[in-house]
Amino acid sequence: MHLSNNLEYEPIYRRGKNSIMLTPDNLAHEVRVFVYRYFEGRPDFLLLRRHPRAENELGPVRGSVELSEHLRDAVLREVREETGILRPSHLIDLEFQSKLVIGEAGLIQWDFGYQAPGSEAAHGIRKGPQVAEACWLPFEQAFGLLSSEDRSALVRLQMMLRAG
Repeated sequence: MHLSNNLEYEPIYRRGKNSIMLTPDNLAHEVRVFVYRYFEGRPDFLLLRRHPRAENELGPVRGSVELSEHLRDAVLREVREETGILRPSHLIDLEFQSKLVIGEAGLIQWDFGYQAPGSEAAHGIRKGPQVAEACWLPFEQAFGLLSSEDRSALVRLQMMLRAG
């Protein structure tokens, strides 16, 4: 998907008789990217904790999508900036987006899986300036540390990986 200024927007949130018109001025797009690698035949997932450490939970790579930026380009940019991984072995669109409206603003989050190449995953992660901690974890451990919203996306990715 390519984001553009020339889209017509429909209200996606109704509050009683009133509706909120979400436009480029009050609607943001974000990618949520689950970076994974295969280790001993199973996928391990990279979880990051942003600065300040005490205020942030472990989670996937996240970042905003710039106006006129393709979602794929945003995924590649955010993973590169936060982990130093340059390009995926495999990129999976999890075919799901979540919508969140708070007051007069909206956020659409697009979910992706990103397989780190073996050589880059093995040599470690180069944490970006916003990243306080990075760790590779098997599914069960990653699942236990994520928020419920992140868990559902991780389960979707795990099921897609198992299905081949």
